[in-house]
Amino acid sequence: MGISRDNWHKRRATGGKRCPPHKKRKFELGRPASNTKIGPKRIHLVRCRGGNIKHRALRLDVGTFSWGSEGFFIVSFVVFTFAYDDKN
Repeated sequence: MGISRDNWHKRRATGGKRCPPHKKRKFELGRPASNTKIGPKRIHLVRCRGGNIKHRALRLDVGTFSWGSEGFFIVSFVVFTFAYDDKN
């Protein structure tokens, strides 16, 4: 099964089922989440509809961190991280 962004596989607002009107189409295509990790920059190019190119970040060493209550944000580099073993 491919990932699709259609809505005809869901139930109606009344709770009834919908019959699928057709097979999956290319324009209903969805892609798996990239699950970006922290590390040296690694970006893949993804071809999109119309021949456009998107940049899929697989690993990044920079991030935007925001402090909502203060209305403040900063773009900063991640210098190092600590490994935390949560399996006591």
